[in-house]
Amino acid sequence: MNMTHENRAARHELIWAAACELGEFTYFELAGRAEVSVSTVQNVVKAWLRQERAVALDKGPKGALRFRVVAQGQVPAELRADGRKRRSETAQGNCWTAMRRLRSFTPTDIAAHASTDTCEVRPDFAQSYCQMLSRAGYLHVLKKALPGRREATYRLARNSGPLPPVERRVRAVYDPNECEITHVAGGL
Repeated sequence: MNMTHENRAARHELIWAAACELGEFTYFELAGRAEVSVSTVQNVVKAWLRQERAVALDKGPKGALRFRVVAQGQVPAELRADGRKRRSETAQGNCWTAMRRLRSFTPTDIAAHASTDTCEVRPDFAQSYCQMLSRAGYLHVLKKALPGRREATYRLARNSGPLPPVERRVRAVYDPNECEITHVAGGL
């Protein structure tokens, strides 16, 4: 099952509510109450420890680590395994993920695969994002578009990693006499 942002947040809330009910718990007790895997509970509890929303107690009678919820109330921020806050999804991020997973695609394919309940990707946005990535060398055109008949078909040519490439506006000085950029703020 592919875990969406909404599913993950709901699961996180469920685990927090179960922990608040129990007060003190082991990984296994919390996993049983929340009906999730022990490994999921371990990751969540580690994040709570970093946020100081829970404290580790000594080991219980069977040698299992025990924990106690310190700050009840609002659900703690959901963190990634490395302790950083989870990014909210973006249209560019969803498009990039879809491109990395599909063998070949059209902008309509990308819009369909990238849209979620919390982030809608319109076909016109997908088309402009594909065109921008094609100009930058990230996409290879397999079939050129025929206006009014078919869209362009692309294939990923350069997979640079999980974060989406984004277009930036650079402040620079252009000299039309010499046809070159003479200064870029912040350097190149």
